[in-house]
Amino acid sequence: MVAPAYVADSYVDHTLSANLDSTFAFEGPEKLLEIWFWKSESHLPKHLSNEGLRSIPLEQWVKVLDLVNCKILSMKSSKYMDAYLLSESSLFVFPHKMILKTCGTTTTLACMDKLFEIVRTFYFKGGDFGSAEIYKIFYSRRSFMFPDKQTYIHKDWKNEVNLLNQHFSNGKSYVVGDYNSDDHWYLFIGGEQVHKDESSNDQTFEILMTELDESKAAKFVTSRKPGVESLIQSGVEESDLGHDLGLETMVETNLHSLFSEPGKSTTSHLPSPSLSDNLELDDDCEEISPKEKESFNFIHDAFSFTPCGYSSNSICSNKGGYYYTLHITPESGWSYASFETNYPFGKDSPVSITDVLLKVLGIFEPRKFSMTLINEDFDGNNPNFLRLQSSCNILKDYSYEKQERVVYDLKGEYKLLYLNFKKN
Repeated sequence: MVAPAYVADSYVDHTLSANLDSTFAFEGPEKLLEIWFWKSESHLPKHLSNEGLRSIPLEQWVKVLDLVNCKILSMKSSKYMDAYLLSESSLFVFPHKMILKTCGTTTTLACMDKLFEIVRTFYFKGGDFGSAEIYKIFYSRRSFMFPDKQTYIHKDWKNEVNLLNQHFSNGKSYVVGDYNSDDHWYLFIGGEQVHKDESSNDQTFEILMTELDESKAAKFVTSRKPGVESLIQSGVEESDLGHDLGLETMVETNLHSLFSEPGKSTTSHLPSPSLSDNLELDDDCEEISPKEKESFNFIHDAFSFTPCGYSSNSICSNKGGYYYTLHITPESGWSYASFETNYPFGKDSPVSITDVLLKVLGIFEPRKFSMTLINEDFDGNNPNFLRLQSSCNILKDYSYEKQERVVYDLKGEYKLLYLNFKKN
């Protein structure tokens, strides 16, 4: 599927990817900004095409990301969304919303004025459209490991909230977890949505892990060097070791099969280096029936940083705008890994939310982790909430003890579940 704003369904900046040096990267926890410009892709203004935000050209996203202090390494597209792998995490663009997730000392909120200027220019001919008209907005982050190294307003949560309140209506902010510890979570939610929307079933599930098992973290360390030796030229074809090793790491650690049905093996076929512009792994093994193949098929994009670190985006190609993304900083002393997805866990999905939780924990074996689930809930008995709350007993078998459980009723009929665990 060709992305509306481009001539191909993938893009890779091999030169940037080959020369990127992450030696001085240190802050793993990300800042997560999710802006819903409109209620859904079927609620775009009538004068817009159904491409919506996806029709914004690549060079305009580059301008937005320059203000955040990160670069585009590569992009993968499906018929539903575009997923950008960045030098510091990820950007997802849908017709009606965008999700920007950046780590390190990036200045995520510095891009907002430029972002709204671009939307006004491309969709409203410079006319009347402002951030106060946004349907809904979420901004969240874990407590930083090195808060003194942050820049701009990101040094202090109150400053971040003040800026967000200048842009968005009906803002509310929360500090979740033990504020006196180094492991708590911040959330801002706002926008014009003030009533429940029973036609929607939006949810986001995150797992934020620290103090990774050293042998597990070592799998995300690479011996490659930045520069010309990481750029591979084969005739007219180019590739780079960062993307090639990223996909190899994804398969070796089973990050490509997190949503495979329990008990089913998967076979993934790595592309040759000359095919790195089409970084796809097939989640389906040849033995699976055609009907089962129609469940959830993911397109993967992954990158191994030098000297260490890893990022990947995986987007569903056949069943709506579903994604999952991982980012790892494996350095001893401040190791961190994050997992995020909007996958529609339910009775008809091949995996449950606890299946995926246990797979992720098995890959990283963190000493500490927290997880958050934000979900539009209308009957008060969301099965995913119940499964995660009951997972405490299962996690005891893996030596994890619950430290905290927090439940919030949020604006717009959203519910938040926050759980924090520590290994004995």
